[in-house]
Amino acid sequence: DTCVVIGHLASMGGWLAFLSSPCQWFRCLTTIGKHSRRLRPVYNILSGEEHTGDALRGRSCSSFLTCPSTESVRPECAKPSMSPSVAHVAIVIFLEFFAWGLLATILPEVIKDFFGTGQMWLVLGLAQGLKGLLSFLSAPFLGALSDTWGRKPFLLVTVAFTCLPLPFLFIPNLWPHVIAVAASGLFAVTFSIVFAYVSDITEPGERSAAYGLVSATFAASLIISPALGSLMQALYGNHSVYILSTVIAVVDVLFIALVVPESLSSLEPAMPARRISYMNPCGSIRGAFNSPAMMQLGFIVFFSYLAEAGETQCLMLYLENTVGFGKSDMAGYIAILGVLSIISQTYLLTYLSQHLAQKTVITIGIVFSAIQMAIYGFFDTHWVIYGNAVFVATGTLTYPAISALVSNTASAEQQGVVQGMITGIRSLCSGLGPALFGLLFQLSETPNESGHGTRLPSGAPFLVGCGAVLISLFITFALPDRIGAYVPLAPAVTPSKEPAAPEPRTPSPEKLADTAV
Repeated sequence: DTCVVIGHLASMGGWLAFLSSPCQWFRCLTTIGKHSRRLRPVYNILSGEEHTGDALRGRSCSSFLTCPSTESVRPECAKPSMSPSVAHVAIVIFLEFFAWGLLATILPEVIKDFFGTGQMWLVLGLAQGLKGLLSFLSAPFLGALSDTWGRKPFLLVTVAFTCLPLPFLFIPNLWPHVIAVAASGLFAVTFSIVFAYVSDITEPGERSAAYGLVSATFAASLIISPALGSLMQALYGNHSVYILSTVIAVVDVLFIALVVPESLSSLEPAMPARRISYMNPCGSIRGAFNSPAMMQLGFIVFFSYLAEAGETQCLMLYLENTVGFGKSDMAGYIAILGVLSIISQTYLLTYLSQHLAQKTVITIGIVFSAIQMAIYGFFDTHWVIYGNAVFVATGTLTYPAISALVSNTASAEQQGVVQGMITGIRSLCSGLGPALFGLLFQLSETPNESGHGTRLPSGAPFLVGCGAVLISLFITFALPDRIGAYVPLAPAVTPSKEPAAPEPRTPSPEKLADTAV
């Protein structure tokens, strides 16, 4: 048994070293993409080849990070500053969610032991609800500021605040951690800044694949991290997992501060009045209603992500308490979801985006999301849950496709604004979804008046989520096939104090006759 444990540790350590090395991981992706016709667009985005912009022309992702000592120094390595690439933000996302993925199978048990079965759903719902509300208030503000002052400082702030609750796990009392989770929502809008960063350095035709790549990186971080966290907990206890998670978060923040370059080529010294209006979250929602198509996309995001947010926050507790998953089952299930999501958001999303309209890709993702919600609602056997991973992974196509569609309708200086709108709506759902699911799960475990059974069936929250996703599907059917350019609300124009230039005066016929004579 000892030899088996040592063998597992050695294997796990090798894979962790490989996945934690950004150069090796992205060199593997680019090699596969280079020799695959279907994944060629992904390779072009990572390597910078076939890109019309000057920032990425002829650059490889490995050259952004280090220059091998065994090779001759290439011109791009000799430059004092690095050019931005999708690889930079993909590494940021990978490290951030790898740190949280280590706790995926541990936190449900810790929360249940501290708060008890009767209160854990309520506490989880309230904490995530407050976090989502704060993110809803801050996402438009940060998006508008990043359009003017650059992406890098706000990427640093959002990642730091997203990982802020991790050190509080060292305190036996979980209330500081719960409060930190709720307070972190004030700046925990990483994807808004990341997608705006990607928009700055990619062409419109590449953005769907680029967004899918970033989302796939999030899925890749969950392939090994839950299993590694469970193994470390079994061998060394919870604190070892907390230490590793915190260290990875610190490495992520240092990577942004020292390595990630700014994506905006020019920064504005002052904030235009047009963007100041979007710092108000109500102003961002009003901006979405400025265009009928943007209004429809906003409703699609709201109803689809309302269910997804509730499912994401409550699924692990549901699998443990109702389905009967153990830690190994949950780690294996998350790993399967991660692998399938990578395939879905790279290969499948790239193929569909090349052959179908973005509206059709969004529809496919929403249909599969509704199916997986219905399966969770009606079935609780292990083999059905494992098979449902295919539908869950395919449903992750929705958000990258919507982000690409919204990004392509906005100009370069509006990317932070429009991504802030979408992230603001998602953040609102991140608060409402867990609160709704937590309340429904609480009722599903509360005995009814007769004492036989509970007030709601165990799968009721997922069936309600399926209904919300179907509403978004009906709205998608009404979405126009072609969406015009997004026009923001015009700010009030103040009269200029300078005198207007005199209009040119046309000479009279008599004057022309005299001149001719």
